[in-house]
Amino acid sequence: MGLRGMWRRVRTLSERPHNLLAISDLHLGCDLRPGNKLDRPRPTDGPLTSFLLHHASYREGDKPWHLILNGDIVDFVAITLVPKDPVPFEISSEERALGLAPTEPKCVWKLRRTAERHPAVFDALAHFVHRGNSVRIIRGNHDSEWRWPAVQEELRKILAERSGCPRRKIDRLVEFHDWFYLEPGFFYAEHGHAHDQYSVQTDFFSAHNDDTEIELPISSKVLRYFVNRYTEQVEVADDVDAWGVKEYLDWVLRAGNPLRVAADYFVMVFRVIYPIVRQSLKISRAFARAADKALAPAVDRDAHVRQLLARFQGTENQARQLAEIASRPAEQSLFDSMQLFYLDRMLLAVICLITAWTLAHAVDGFWAKSGVLTCIGILFAAMNAALGKRRRTDAHPMLQAAARRVAQVFDVKYIVMGHSHRAVEEALGNGARYFNLGSWTPGRTNEGFPHVVVTGGLAELRRWRGPPTVKLGPDPSIRAAIVPVPA
Repeated sequence: MGLRGMWRRVRTLSERPHNLLAISDLHLGCDLRPGNKLDRPRPTDGPLTSFLLHHASYREGDKPWHLILNGDIVDFVAITLVPKDPVPFEISSEERALGLAPTEPKCVWKLRRTAERHPAVFDALAHFVHRGNSVRIIRGNHDSEWRWPAVQEELRKILAERSGCPRRKIDRLVEFHDWFYLEPGFFYAEHGHAHDQYSVQTDFFSAHNDDTEIELPISSKVLRYFVNRYTEQVEVADDVDAWGVKEYLDWVLRAGNPLRVAADYFVMVFRVIYPIVRQSLKISRAFARAADKALAPAVDRDAHVRQLLARFQGTENQARQLAEIASRPAEQSLFDSMQLFYLDRMLLAVICLITAWTLAHAVDGFWAKSGVLTCIGILFAAMNAALGKRRRTDAHPMLQAAARRVAQVFDVKYIVMGHSHRAVEEALGNGARYFNLGSWTPGRTNEGFPHVVVTGGLAELRRWRGPPTVKLGPDPSIRAAIVPVPA
């Protein structure tokens, strides 16, 4: 870091008029499902309410808080309740089975229903803002619906109703961010799903200026078409992205009739994969792409990223570098999509079985047949291992690698992400530190809930167990790994 960068950091720390709080992955509304008993608060509502009320009343250095709600705050994807009373939109038979589609008016209804499900939490958030603290909401993969202007308007309306604040005060103190929040030279926060190929949607980098349905990423389609049918019986663990075949089979056996689960699973796989296969097999696709490139004006893929970064005085070069760090959506690659569902391994097994059967019938003698089968078995094992190494679903190392590259782009002191549901604090080099905020899910009530507090220019990862907070050291269950950063 040069003298100019050091001076910028010192000046930033001395001029910051606020302190920072950051929490992530609350998944409010995730239990809004037909048949669920909703007469009691969710187990995390009490701790979350006390967290907000405590910090609304308690300031350090007499500075107001900037609360970073770092993605997956409202779990729009998991909500499968549908209106019983008349509403100004139509509801299809599929929506009655799987939940409302991600259109603007339907997401407004989901948000209003979530506020009714968690009244104490929204009252506490309204009180937090009423006391002069601000809220910065960053979209995650479970709440990309914050992109809708009407959904943003609905949240501001809910907070104004519950706080009694003048609406202009709510508008000033509550802001939404499509991808990230940045304090130049000091602090950077994003949910992290932009670096997970299965959780970033195809239109993530473009402005959503029409009223069409939001295109869900593959991971959200899996939740909508499959997992949502069974989570009232068996919850999905926080570390599901790191599961292997054994963990999936254990979940299936606990979820109910394995035949029914298998049938629902393969129906979901067909619904997700078929459009990708159809697009991949279009013979004219390459010719159309070449024609578009030759005849149409060049599309500026980074235009929306530059627009987002302009709010924080970022440069065009930084916008380009940030867009390059993000993952390519998996639905743009048939192979990546197949790997998520182990279809590549299934196809390999079928090919090897057919080849082994054919060759075994083509040769004579016990030793010849044994040799052929042995060679096919060795080849299958080697190729299966190679495909296994290429399958990347664990978000934790992806976020580590992305944080290192973000630190290089923005030269910030602290980088905060969520998404992986694993609380982490580690050094990135060059004086920067990476924090992951973990999650506020019911299974963690005994551990305390992770959050980051930034006061006096210093950041700490803590766990909330009720007033006061307790400093959280590095999680011994997570071994800090050295992740190579792509050039």
